[in-house]
Amino acid sequence: MNETVPSVVAIDIGTHKVSVLIGKVHSPDNIQVIGMASARNRGMSKGKIVSLDKVITAIKNAVQEAEDMAECRVHSAWVSIPNTEMQSFYAVGRTPIANPDRIITTTEMVRALELAKASHMTADYYLASAVPLGFELDDAEEWVQNPINLSAHSMTAHYQLMMLPISTMQNLDRAMKGANISVEKMVLSSLATVESSLLKDEKEYGVCLLDIGAGTTSIAVYIEGHLAMAHTIQLGGENVTRDIASVLQTTTEEAERIKLLYGCVDLNQVKPDHMIQFEAIDGPQSISRIELSEIILARYMEIMGLVHEKLEAHGALQSLYHGVVLTGDACQIEGMVAFVRRSLGVSAHLGNPPLQVVADDQYLPSLRRSMYVTAAGLLLFSQSEMQETIEEPEGVSKRSFLQRLANGWNTMNNKLKGIF
Repeated sequence: MNETVPSVVAIDIGTHKVSVLIGKVHSPDNIQVIGMASARNRGMSKGKIVSLDKVITAIKNAVQEAEDMAECRVHSAWVSIPNTEMQSFYAVGRTPIANPDRIITTTEMVRALELAKASHMTADYYLASAVPLGFELDDAEEWVQNPINLSAHSMTAHYQLMMLPISTMQNLDRAMKGANISVEKMVLSSLATVESSLLKDEKEYGVCLLDIGAGTTSIAVYIEGHLAMAHTIQLGGENVTRDIASVLQTTTEEAERIKLLYGCVDLNQVKPDHMIQFEAIDGPQSISRIELSEIILARYMEIMGLVHEKLEAHGALQSLYHGVVLTGDACQIEGMVAFVRRSLGVSAHLGNPPLQVVADDQYLPSLRRSMYVTAAGLLLFSQSEMQETIEEPEGVSKRSFLQRLANGWNTMNNKLKGIF
């Protein structure tokens, strides 16, 4: 890719698809997509590789189509890592500032990170991402965001650590090598999706990004601009498809078709006399749309129950003043917004497409589809400061991070009520 304008490539490897975006970077907040493609991925189940050859084929197919559109060749890319086996921890690392001038340098930053990692790392896990939440200097109440060149006697670094099995990273690396593409950097798919789906104000005031994909449901909670919680549930849209196929005795392809065409999770929106024709294993059959929706709703209720449970357990539900932002293919089903509002008792809306990532008018509708949300986030992530972050530790915290955030939030909320 020899354009004078810098270029970046994003590859999102999902359970059912591989999506590729090729972008020209005019500025960090203006990336023009010149190539895009999505290919069916038949080599993964619930975010895990079960057939390396099929994953490689999917990557090659998507990349080649995007290359043809962009009239260029891809040699390296930013790659999303599925969240399936992710483990997330709040951690703290405390270190003295030992140099004569008591000035914080990268040496102290690295030491704090190593202390944080030491309490959580195991031989078979890899630190995929470490998001700094803030740095406490000399036990001061207020945390700073960038302590470099500041003076202190001690520094306590607070992080959110996200770890994956080493085997997951190795298998993804083999898949990329098999497709003859080198990896610029691997980024957890949830962090990339956040980059494209959440507004800065939403992250400041308290928001949950709920990404329901084919194989998994990812939860990411931001409070006061910081990642306060991350979790993955091993259920997604493919479970709904299997439920339909099992109950109606039809193929997964036919179950997926009627789910996409007629699926709904809000029974109030379904007409009782609406009948659906489908092809069962033993011939043509019919079912009311109400009955189909009840099959679908049962699985979505299970997923939302687990989401509610996790948010409650972390004390996050009461802090979601901007509610829930929904993304992922399985969130596009009819009635989803109303269903989430009732299930969690907070406001909800579908994620807004990132306006910083653009394309020519004829390609823009395709770019705005949910299949490209994570890839678009990768493009933005490649230009953001987040790629410079270090990781998180556990050690000397008097109160949990959520407790600390809640203390300051009550005062802010009262002020907001006075304004609005």
